[in-house]
Amino acid sequence: MELDKEKTEIGMIERFADLKGSRVLEVGCGDGRLTLLLAGKSGELVAIDPDDGSISEARRNVRGVDFRIGSGEALEFEDESFDLTIFTMSLHHHTDCVLALREAQRTLKKDGMLVVLEPAVDGEIQRLYRLFADETPAIERALDAINGSDFNLEQHETFYKNWVFEDKEELYSYHFENYSNTDYDAGIVDSMNELLGEKINDKPVILRDKLEIFFMRREL
Repeated sequence: MELDKEKTEIGMIERFADLKGSRVLEVGCGDGRLTLLLAGKSGELVAIDPDDGSISEARRNVRGVDFRIGSGEALEFEDESFDLTIFTMSLHHHTDCVLALREAQRTLKKDGMLVVLEPAVDGEIQRLYRLFADETPAIERALDAINGSDFNLEQHETFYKNWVFEDKEELYSYHFENYSNTDYDAGIVDSMNELLGEKINDKPVILRDKLEIFFMRREL
């Protein structure tokens, strides 16, 4: 499976955030997929994730980054430590999104920039994922926290990135291996086929992931 081969995410971030020479914190780095692109463009990069397995994999994949196990709700950094903080599809995974944004505000320098990437609830990927687990309430809580935060919202845009699967078998395997604790469920497979229609038989199967990106600035 190829994810965002066109590098759409980093392109969107660079439209409004100044990475060059900046001290950057990435919250929710996972296995380091986006971290790899950020590392080549930022001055200093710290990346955190609560999953130690993901952090171990990220350390193998990416050099020159300060990887740490941690959560956005309890950042271990001093006040005004970063020029830029990025939540990589991770804000909605926090139990307390409001607290995570307060921690981001505390650790950002005055006039620092916060970038939040979140999945759109009506996107193709989210509609498939809901067959395994419904993230809609969590995403809505994250959006409410953004709208109620003390940050100044400078830009909010919707964009798309591509997930490319060799064929439907790879699509099924990916979703069941990553999102299910059981073997193939025929009912879920039928629902996936119904959602994707004729596209399910394409080679490759290309899914368009709908995302929202928020550019916010800490007040002086």
